[in-house]
Amino acid sequence: MKIYKTIDDKKMFLLIKTKMSNKTTVSSCIVLTWSSDTADVRGGTLYVCSIAIPIHVIFWIQLLFYSSVRQRGMIWLYIYLLTDLFLLFRFFLFYGQRISNVCVPRTARVYLCYFEAASKIYTSVIQSYILLGLNICRYIQIVHNRNVYIKHIRLLILSNLIIFIFPFINIAFQFLINWTQLSKQLGGLCGIIYSSVYVQIYNLIIVYIIPVSLTLLFLGLCIRHINSTKNIQNQQIINNRHKFHRKILTQSILFYTIWIILWSPFVLSFQFINVNSLPAIITSMLNYIQVAIDPAIVAAIDVRFLKAWKKTFQKFFGRRQRRIQPTITTILIRKY
Repeated sequence: MKIYKTIDDKKMFLLIKTKMSNKTTVSSCIVLTWSSDTADVRGGTLYVCSIAIPIHVIFWIQLLFYSSVRQRGMIWLYIYLLTDLFLLFRFFLFYGQRISNVCVPRTARVYLCYFEAASKIYTSVIQSYILLGLNICRYIQIVHNRNVYIKHIRLLILSNLIIFIFPFINIAFQFLINWTQLSKQLGGLCGIIYSSVYVQIYNLIIVYIIPVSLTLLFLGLCIRHINSTKNIQNQQIINNRHKFHRKILTQSILFYTIWIILWSPFVLSFQFINVNSLPAIITSMLNYIQVAIDPAIVAAIDVRFLKAWKKTFQKFFGRRQRRIQPTITTILIRKY
C-alpha cells in the first residue's frame, strides 16, 4: 500500500496516472478521417456509387427471376459483375469509416491501409483478365465450334482460380522485396509508392498491355473467321455470317470503347500519380462510373439480358400506367 505524505501528493499521483491512462487509450487506436478537401472531392464518387447500387440490384434480381440469363456461357460476365460489387463494397467501407471518425486499433489500421492501397489495383487486374478469358472462350466457340462451358468445365474453374490468385501473389511479392512501399497520408487515402521506373513498366505490361493486346487479338481472330467465305458456296450462309459479323463487331466496339475510356485512365496512371491528387481522384471516379454502367453494357453484349431488362421495364411501367389510368363509365341511352 502506497503511503502519501500529503493530500496534494495523492492528488498529483492520481492526475499523472489518469493522464498516462488516457495517453495509452489514445495511442492504442487511430481515428480514421479525411481532410475537408478530400471529403468534398470524393462526394462525386459517392453519388456515382449510390446510383450504381440500384442498377446492380436490378441486374441480380433479373438473374433470380429470369432463367434465360442463367447460363453457363455467361459465367465470365457474372464473375466480372461480382468484382464490381466488391469495388462498391470497398468504397462504402472506407467512406463510412472516414465520415464516422472510427477509432481503429493501430495494427488493424496497418492491414486496412494495405487493403485500401492494393485492393482496387488487384480488382482492376482481375477484371482485365476476366474479359480476356471471355474472349478466349468466344474464340474457341466460334472458330473451333466447341462449347468450353460444358466440355472443359475443369479447365474453366482452374483458369478462374489462376486469375484470382496470380495478381494477389504478384502484389504481395512486390511488397516483400521492396519493389513497392505503402504510402500513408494523414487525412487522405492510402496508396502505393513504386521503387523504380522498371517496376512501373513491369506492372504496366502485366496489368494492361498483355490482357488488352490478347483480348484484341482473339477478337480480331473471331471477326476474321466470321468474315471468311472460303469453301462456302451458299450465298445465304455468307449473308448470315456477315450479319452476325456486323453484330459482333458493333457490340465489341461499343463495349471496348466504353472500357478504354473509363477503365484505362486509372490503370495507366495509378503508378505515376499521387493517390490523393485531383487527377487520381478523377480517374478513380471514371472507374466507378464504369462500375455503375457495367450491367447496361452486359445487356448490350447479350441479347438475353436486354430482353430481361425490357420485360422488367414493361412490367414496372405497365402496372403504373394501369394504376394511373382513370376508370371510364359507359352509359347506354336507349331510344323508345
